[in-house]
Amino acid sequence: MDQATSKEYAVFQRAYDFFNKELFAGELPGVLITLQRKSHNVGMYRRGSFKDRSDLTQVVDEIAINPDAYVNLSDVEIWQALVHEMCHQWQFHFGKPSRKSYHNREWANKMESIGLIPSSTGKPGGARIGQTMFDYVDEAGRFRECVQALRKQGVVLNLQSSDENAQVSRSAEAQKHEAQMRQAGVKKNRSNRVKYSCPQCQVNAWGKPELHLICGDCQCRLEPV
Repeated sequence: MDQATSKEYAVFQRAYDFFNKELFAGELPGVLITLQRKSHNVGMYRRGSFKDRSDLTQVVDEIAINPDAYVNLSDVEIWQALVHEMCHQWQFHFGKPSRKSYHNREWANKMESIGLIPSSTGKPGGARIGQTMFDYVDEAGRFRECVQALRKQGVVLNLQSSDENAQVSRSAEAQKHEAQMRQAGVKKNRSNRVKYSCPQCQVNAWGKPELHLICGDCQCRLEPV
């Protein structure tokens, strides 16, 4: 793929600039976005991770995104990871972050204000603060509107990790399940699709994990098999 580096990183840069303007009033100071694999981490923010070689007093923040975290997923879930880390960047520059890796109430409030709901499980009902936190999209929030606007502007990602077995999930439940499968020696579903079946008429459907599907004939919930 010609000019893969410049094309893919340009997409991340455009997304960062757009979210900065629309969700953070352009307050964030900029960042160096990197793609790097780190086991079980979807994204990571590091303040002042780089220095200007000509002026060592000038530092640049870093947001690292794990390409294994978005195998076969929609762009919205990648942008969730990016904006999650941008909220950390906002807090380090304009708020009061807690100890390393802890997600406190100030961070949670900022997330909710822009349309991402923090959750320890990645689903409604999870704790909104804690050491390891996921999030889900507020369907009526600004983040959802921004993602739709980005798509209309043609800002879409082109590449994903070729190692589908290394995928990092964005929910506590999925990560726990994958750990159990690894311990049992079961390989991950490479297609990232789950088979669902109606318990009455046995009609089958395939889709992403954790979908809630209803059989149109029996009005029964399809069960993963």
